[in-house]
Amino acid sequence: MRKFKDLSFLVKELRKVDNLKNNIFITGDIKIGKSTLLKAFIEKYYKDSKIDGIMTELVITDKFRIELFRYGQNKRFLIGESKDGRMNFFDDVFLKKSFEFFKDFKKDTDILVFDEVGNKEIHLKEYTKELISILNEKRVFAVLKKSGNPIFENLEKIDNFVIFDLDKMYE
Repeated sequence: MRKFKDLSFLVKELRKVDNLKNNIFITGDIKIGKSTLLKAFIEKYYKDSKIDGIMTELVITDKFRIELFRYGQNKRFLIGESKDGRMNFFDDVFLKKSFEFFKDFKKDTDILVFDEVGNKEIHLKEYTKELISILNEKRVFAVLKKSGNPIFENLEKIDNFVIFDLDKMYE
């Protein structure tokens, strides 16, 4: 069994690879603490920064739901829901809201946060293309799923980044 390393230790380790200009991609296995680390890192080192971004969250009610929302805002949009044991994604809602958010990102924003970019986007070529463009224009902190992720397939198109693999932080 892997032993979890202390969150403050992980925040300090992440800071070591932060050159104050690069995009930071946090990756690792499911439920390993990627989003928790990102939140703690922002709170410790970037709480006074102007941050915007796109968040997704799995919400468990009587069904499994995936909701999309803008960083720091409460209004949520349903982009996926379980039905008959499988997850149905609402790509039209995801794309419409994401592109609205992209257009509205403030020019004076210091950092964009994407939590999380995963394998759902792999077949959404227009989204991936726009996201790659944003990664080269703005500073981005992103939580990335490892397998089937369009970002990993397009790393050669991204100028300045570091990958922080949480799986390597366990003993």
